[in-house]
Amino acid sequence: MTVEIACKEAVFHFNKHHLIDPATPTWVIKTGGKTYQVEHVTADLPWSTKETVGSEHTKGSIKFHKALLTIDDNNHAKLTPLKDSDLTRIRAMKRNYTRIIIHGQFNEIAQWIKTNAVKHSPIKNITGGCGSRFQICDIKKQEDLVMMALIFTNSYRVLQANELYFRAYEDPELLAKLEADDYYDGENDEDDDQDE
Repeated sequence: MTVEIACKEAVFHFNKHHLIDPATPTWVIKTGGKTYQVEHVTADLPWSTKETVGSEHTKGSIKFHKALLTIDDNNHAKLTPLKDSDLTRIRAMKRNYTRIIIHGQFNEIAQWIKTNAVKHSPIKNITGGCGSRFQICDIKKQEDLVMMALIFTNSYRVLQANELYFRAYEDPELLAKLEADDYYDGENDEDDDQDE
């Protein structure tokens, strides 16, 4: 399972215990009072050094500010610039909100949400390929989601964090690309140009 962490500051250094026990991951990343041991680290953002000469453990490390730390299933860490959309997405996931994509009964669902005072994030209209349209929002209480499932079967589905529309909800750039059908342009172009 991939882990995402919003970091005000992240510090990483070599794990000296790896020299004693090679099964121990090579690198240590510290952020928010927690320590993560990982096998590999890549970074796509500026960094500075942090010298801790008085420390008996680590004399120096690499420091990042406002980073999104992603640790994948292979225990590889990647540090990228933290965007506001990343922060919003991670906060929503921590609060256990459920992001849904509505693909039918738009007016009925909107009215039901309003009538039943369902706590939700702003409902965003999204146009998809071939003239399709959707609405996306976060439902903040699981009980409301259960009731929706009983009333509006096959009119919406729960989005998962790895889906493009899940991320596009907070990322205006990605949303604009999806709506303009630009996201997939350029992929597999070589297949289109082949002569038969």
